[in-house]
Amino acid sequence: MHENPNGHVSGVAGVVTAYRPDAGLISNVASLLRQLTAVVVVDDGGGPGFDPIFAALEDAGAEVVRLEKNSGIGAALNAGISRAREGSRPAYILTVDQDSYLPQGYIRALHDAAVAARAAGIQPGLVSPARIQGNPVKRAGSRNGIALGREPIQSGLLIPVATLDAIGGFWEELFIDLVDTEYYFRALDAGLPTVLAKTEFNHSLGTMVEASIFGRTIDVGGRPLKVRIAATWRYYYIFRNRVLVGRRYATRNPAWVAAGIWTDLRHLLVVTLLAPGRTVRLSYALKGITDGFRGRSGRGHEN
Repeated sequence: MHENPNGHVSGVAGVVTAYRPDAGLISNVASLLRQLTAVVVVDDGGGPGFDPIFAALEDAGAEVVRLEKNSGIGAALNAGISRAREGSRPAYILTVDQDSYLPQGYIRALHDAAVAARAAGIQPGLVSPARIQGNPVKRAGSRNGIALGREPIQSGLLIPVATLDAIGGFWEELFIDLVDTEYYFRALDAGLPTVLAKTEFNHSLGTMVEASIFGRTIDVGGRPLKVRIAATWRYYYIFRNRVLVGRRYATRNPAWVAAGIWTDLRHLLVVTLLAPGRTVRLSYALKGITDGFRGRSGRGHEN
């Protein structure tokens, strides 16, 4: 793989998942097309109202795959990866969310990190940026001078095709949330660590809302205190999938399972105390926990 004179990095295909996107997706994909010759955009069953956006993406040079129904991030990624591999036969797949903007040089940085890892005797399972939206990705120490990471998010992630051949695609039945974490652990179990690249990108990490208790906002230093929340229905998947993934990896990674449960419960406590939508959020979380112990997967927050 190399970067040719027009700026494209060869050997990499981009896969972008989208669900009812706004026009911002067009500029995000345009940034990818300036770095890659092959980009597949997967419409995860958003419906006909978004035809103009997907038509614009095709006009820009992206290939668009339209799923008939909303199948979740894992299924959308797998569909896009399958199409990308049929086309340009890449050595790497770059997975990207619709709200992620990857700056020029980003893919080159991930490529360089993969090359450096192999030169140091490490077969990278995944290659992640070291920072996202200014926040550092979790570190897992280093090996032979190569920085390793833990639990990277799938947006902006470089996946060697060799990893896909070794461990398969994403766990579709999770629908959303922890899809990337489960894939990370599966790669790790196969002896394929995550390598960190010295780069970063912008990506939405939830919604900030003003904290309040009994209808009163809370000020800190003369400014309203804000807390980060996910969409209310997401709490179903956060807690259901925490149980499903935890059950799968508890024997091999008990400390991670315990830490993940504590992190989610602590977050739920904070947003229950400080953010609106408490009753509905708690209801979704409880239903998710119940379904997780029942082994239920797939789309489930509407049932």
